[in-house]
Amino acid sequence: MHAVLIDVNSKQRFIFESPRLRENIGASHQITLLEEWVEDALQRLGINPSWVSRSSGRVIVTVDDETQARSVVREVTLRALAEAPGMDVSGVHARTSSEHFGAADLRALNEAAAEYALQRPPTDGRFSRMPFLAGARDSALPAAPPLGRTGEPAADTKEPCSLPSRVKRYEAGTARSHLLGLAPTDEDEKLAGNPTRLERMLQPDKGDDSPGGLSRIAIIHIDGNGVGAIMRDLAAAMHRIPPADFEQAVECGPDDADALREFILAVNKNVDHAVEKAFRQAWRDIAGWARKDADGKYRVIPVVPVLLGGDDVTVITSGEHALPFAAAYLRHYERTTAEDPLLKHLGDHPDDRPGPMTAAAGVAVVRFKFPFHLAYDLAERLVDEAKEVGRAGSPSVSTLTYHVLLDTTVLDAEELLAAYGRLSNRPFVLGTDAAEPSQGLTRHAAWPEVCEQVRLFTGEISQNDEDRQAGFPRTRAARIRAMLSDAAQAELAGSTAEHDRLLEQAEDEWRNAEASFPDAKSLGGKEAVFDLMDLAELLPHSYLNDPLGTASTPPSEPEEPSTSDSPTVEEDRA
Repeated sequence: MHAVLIDVNSKQRFIFESPRLRENIGASHQITLLEEWVEDALQRLGINPSWVSRSSGRVIVTVDDETQARSVVREVTLRALAEAPGMDVSGVHARTSSEHFGAADLRALNEAAAEYALQRPPTDGRFSRMPFLAGARDSALPAAPPLGRTGEPAADTKEPCSLPSRVKRYEAGTARSHLLGLAPTDEDEKLAGNPTRLERMLQPDKGDDSPGGLSRIAIIHIDGNGVGAIMRDLAAAMHRIPPADFEQAVECGPDDADALREFILAVNKNVDHAVEKAFRQAWRDIAGWARKDADGKYRVIPVVPVLLGGDDVTVITSGEHALPFAAAYLRHYERTTAEDPLLKHLGDHPDDRPGPMTAAAGVAVVRFKFPFHLAYDLAERLVDEAKEVGRAGSPSVSTLTYHVLLDTTVLDAEELLAAYGRLSNRPFVLGTDAAEPSQGLTRHAAWPEVCEQVRLFTGEISQNDEDRQAGFPRTRAARIRAMLSDAAQAELAGSTAEHDRLLEQAEDEWRNAEASFPDAKSLGGKEAVFDLMDLAELLPHSYLNDPLGTASTPPSEPEEPSTSDSPTVEEDRA
C-alpha cells in the first residue's frame, strides 16, 4: 500500500497576497475545495481509498500501489493548476510499512513532503512575463482576460486583473453560501450575504467618513494550544484517553490495528466541529451586542471568517467587535472542547484529568486601507506572544492580546511589539468568571477583570456600582501615556537620566489624578494607562456591561439557510 499526502502550501500567503477582502474570501474558499478535488479524482480513477486525514487544505489517503498514488497526485495538482491559479498544491507518496497506517508512515510522508518542498519551483513561475503582455493592476503578474463564466461581475471584466485575482473574485460569490452556513440565519443581520457589498463596507473607496464605512478594521488570528503536539506524538495522545471514551469517540478500540488512522480522522472531525460551533456562538454574541449599540452605520454584522482550518482561525471584523469576538470565541471553544468525549482528554491538564482545550488569540487593529497581509503578520506575532503566557501556567490557559496600529508606516512586527512591551500589561488571560472587585489592572490580568477596569476608567461604574462618575481624566491620561512613551524611547537611546526624569513626572501626574479620581488606585497605577486608553476606544458599551454575554440569547445551532429568502450566487456577483 502507498500513503498519499496532498497539501496546500503557504495558505496565509495565498489568502492575503491581495489587499482586497473579496479576494481573501474567495481564496479561503478555494483552499476548502481540496478535499472535494481528491474525492472526485478517486472516483474518476476508480480507486477505493482509506482516508487518514481530512483537515482543511491537507488530505491523507492510502491506496493500493504506487501507480494509483501517482495518478491521484497528478489529477489533483492538475485540477489545482486549472481551477486555482496561484495556489501552491503539492503531493507526495510513500510506501506504508503494513496494511494499516501507523505513526512511522506519517513520519515518512512528512519527510517526503519536506524534501520535495526544497525541490519544487515557485508557484509564480507559472506566470512568466513577456514584454508585450499588459500588467495586472493588482499585482506584478500579467493581466488575464475575463473568465467568461456566468455570473462574473461586469465590473471585474473591465479591470486588468491577473488570473489568480479573477478566480478568487469569482469564488467569493461561491463562498457566500458557506459563510452563511457558519452563522445563525435567524438574525436580521446577515453574515456576508454579498461579498462585494461587504468589501465596500470594510474597504470604502472614499475616506473614513464615507457612509457605511469603518475607520478601523481588525485581523483576528486564533491558534489552538496542543493540537500540533498531539499529531507529533499520536501514540501518547491515544493512551491518555480511557478505553471506554476512546471506543465511543473513535468507534474502535485503542488496540485495534487501524486505531491510529481512525483516531486521526476523529480528531480532525471533532476539532473542526468545535471550531465551527465556537465561531457560530461567538458570532451570535457579537450580533446581540451590535444590536444594542446600533448607530445606523451598517446593517450587516462585519464578522467575516477568512480561514477555519483545523484549530487555526482567521477572521476579519470591525475594530470595535474584534476583542469581544476573540474573547467570546475562546470562551465557547473551551466550553465545546470540554464537553467533547475525545477532545476533553487531549488538553494540557495535570494527571491527564479531563478539561477544555485552550487557544491563543491575537488582534491587529488597523485602518481599513492597511494591507491585510501585513496586518495578518502582526496578528500572527501577537498569537506567539499570547501563547508564551498561556503555556507558562499548569495547566495552560487561553490568552488574548492586541495591538492598535493606526500609523500607515509599515514596521517589522517583532520590532514594533518590542517597543511597546514595557508600556503594556498584555497579553491577558481569558478567565471565565465574573470579575471580583478589582485590585488593579496588573500584568496578565483575567479578561473579565480587564473589562471591569475599563468600565471604571470610562465612568460606566464606580467601585460601589451606584455612584456614577465621569471617569478618569482623559487629558491627564494622555499626558501620562506620552511621558511613558518618551521614557521608553529615552531608555532605548541610552539616556538614563531623561528616562528617570520622565518616569518621575508620570508618577507625579498619577498621584495628582488620585486626588480627583478616588478609584484611580484600583486601576493598577500609571502602567495601566496605555491599555486602558486603547480599550476604552475599542470596547463598545454594550460589551462592557455584559462581557460574558449572559444577557444575550442563548446560542443555538443554526438552521439551514432558506434558498427562497437568500439571494443567489449570481445576484451576489452582480
